[in-house]
Amino acid sequence: MKRTFSLLIALAVLLPASAQAWWSGDWKYRKKILVNTSPTGANLKDGVANALVAVRLHSGNFLFTDAKPDGSDLRFVANDDKTPLKFFVESFDAGNQLALVWVQLPNVSAASSAEFFYLYSGNEKAGSGSDAKGSYDPQTLRALEFDEAQPPYKDTSSYAHAVSAEGVVPDGSGIFGAAAAFDGKALKVAPQATTRIGAGGEFTLSVWVRPTVLGGQLLSWGPLSIGFNGQELLARMGKNGAGGGKLAPGEWSHVAVVASDHLRVYVNGALVAASPTSFPELSGEILVGDEFRGSMDALRVIAAARSESWVQLEAAQGIDGKLLTYGESEAAEEGAGASYIRILFSSLTVDAKVVIAILSVMFLIAISVMVNRAFVLRRTALGNEQFLRGFAGRPMEFLDPNSNVAKSFDHTTLLGSTLARIYETGIRELRLRLERRSGELPAESVAAIKASIDATIIRENQKLNRFMVLLTIAISGGPFLGLLGTVVGVMITFASIAAAGDVNINAIAPGIAAALLATVAGLSVAIPSLFGYNYLITQVKAIGADMQAFSDEFICRMAEAHSQ
Repeated sequence: MKRTFSLLIALAVLLPASAQAWWSGDWKYRKKILVNTSPTGANLKDGVANALVAVRLHSGNFLFTDAKPDGSDLRFVANDDKTPLKFFVESFDAGNQLALVWVQLPNVSAASSAEFFYLYSGNEKAGSGSDAKGSYDPQTLRALEFDEAQPPYKDTSSYAHAVSAEGVVPDGSGIFGAAAAFDGKALKVAPQATTRIGAGGEFTLSVWVRPTVLGGQLLSWGPLSIGFNGQELLARMGKNGAGGGKLAPGEWSHVAVVASDHLRVYVNGALVAASPTSFPELSGEILVGDEFRGSMDALRVIAAARSESWVQLEAAQGIDGKLLTYGESEAAEEGAGASYIRILFSSLTVDAKVVIAILSVMFLIAISVMVNRAFVLRRTALGNEQFLRGFAGRPMEFLDPNSNVAKSFDHTTLLGSTLARIYETGIRELRLRLERRSGELPAESVAAIKASIDATIIRENQKLNRFMVLLTIAISGGPFLGLLGTVVGVMITFASIAAAGDVNINAIAPGIAAALLATVAGLSVAIPSLFGYNYLITQVKAIGADMQAFSDEFICRMAEAHSQ
């Protein structure tokens, strides 16, 4: 019994530890990436070994603040969370939050939606783990990713053939980021004795193409030519040929040609032509894009006959492909999904950050104005109340300019009472005119005193309304600024998604949600400002009514007491 109990205790301790398994404690974050080869994904009939899959990272599926600015701390680990995977980074742009990484999966099962691997990031001390030559299998003889900013392009396979720079220019709208645009002149890939394919061998070409005009050759290598015959794709091996399928001008399509004892042509993963053939030796210089007009991306020449499932896997990695699905980020310390707030703020575009910063300043100004005005109006209301209590108890003494009350009156002791300042103006004008008129106060003097009191009321109202215009700016301008940030943020999000070539809800939602933060910020400025403004303006109107009522009462009592 004790032994069983001890075993249960051990299991209870070990199970949580295994559930929180972490490849390396030096990395702070990880993300699960699901591989879907079921009918809803790549729809593979057979497994594929040593497959290169394109991991597209953008603001919708990855927090670039969780990695180093150059992405050198990225690592990929198999689903056992122990085995590192080979990979290479084609591009990593933390500023625009776009990255493309090719990861080699040792084995991809068919008809599965449960396979996955991990992406690790967040190690400031880590050096680059990118290894292009090691990520391709030895059968890959040439690999042109066209990711260079300017020609000449590099053969990223382990053989590193020299590539000419003539006839192509960069195309930033590739299927995998950058591509190469051809205008009829061919790229030349230099030969090597070690990369020839002997007679009776096997060959596979895989390339993404976007023709502007259907014509020319995609690839020529000795007796092998792959290009167009009218609108059809045509592959020839000596005298044997297989043609079929059509490519749409201006649209990206995946083309694959497999040669062994048969010549097979695939377009977007579907077999469009096949015929028996003999396989002569392939050697010498390779011409890419001779007389072809359009763009190419991710060209691979392989000394093996790849399976139909391999071709389907390659074709499933297009812009609309559903091969990979990205899970939530996990933090090593928390062992849980990343905070939604952190996701939103990390997904903010530069324009949204600028708008939110402006709105933050507006919010602080609005709060300070509301606090200041509320304090001033409260002090004024208390001062007016105190003054009215004194005036109501001794009105005749207040109206006599020679009384002790009038002579010793000091409005500064009444906490900024507007009524006290109006009274002080009125009694000063009254004393001045009584001295000039020997105690008499004609109608025109009453009118003059009233004019002076009205002028004081206007100045006091101006003081009470000071800075209130800032609240009206916050109320009307805040929502429009927020809307501007949201609209521009949504535009940038869609542009980034289009450039990354990954269109799904996980890609779109975080960027749009982050863009909406600008509207939330605008409303957060406007709503408190609106409530505060309405409250304060009501208080200002109440004090203004008190001033006008006191002015009328003062003039009437003064005229009654001192007029002829």
